[in-house]
Amino acid sequence: IDFVDVPNAVQSEIALVNIVDLKITDKDFFAAILANQILGGGGEGRLFLNLREAHGWTYGAYSSIGNARKYPSKFRATSSVRNVVTDSAVTEFFNEVEKIRKELVSAEDLKNAKAKYIGNFVMEIQKPETIARYALNTELDKLPADFYENYIKNINAVTVEDVRKAAQKYFLADQLRVVIVGKAADVLPGLEKLGM
Repeated sequence: IDFVDVPNAVQSEIALVNIVDLKITDKDFFAAILANQILGGGGEGRLFLNLREAHGWTYGAYSSIGNARKYPSKFRATSSVRNVVTDSAVTEFFNEVEKIRKELVSAEDLKNAKAKYIGNFVMEIQKPETIARYALNTELDKLPADFYENYIKNINAVTVEDVRKAAQKYFLADQLRVVIVGKAADVLPGLEKLGM
């Protein structure tokens, strides 16, 4: 854990980060973005449901995974939590990352993640700026000419096992760098007990 002391902080900013080399052309790209959606892509993500809905520790908890072009990108999970639950929140972050790496997600969770991606794709494709961005992506990422024509088909082809394999490959629980900004006097004793 890398800790930055802000003596007047009333909450802790938590980020768990690892480097990824995920390219949009990778075979497991769609599985990786769906795994991220299920873990922390929005209000229906596991991180949000755990840290906000189940525990009431935060207004939100999310994750993201980047698309590497020239340089590697990152997987990141973040939240702002009350000082007194910082150590507990870090534990729950790791619990959720380990769970998606070890257990198959439910068919329902995968179906919902696919529906969200497909719905967003269909709505965005109607905008001229999206068409321009996709044309640019096709050139920059050296995508097949039919990449976006097959987007929905590729999303729908992802299985629960594909999601687990992608989570194991890109959500590196044993290599996550934990960065916390908060009030050391309130937060450090609990964090030190985690043994990280």
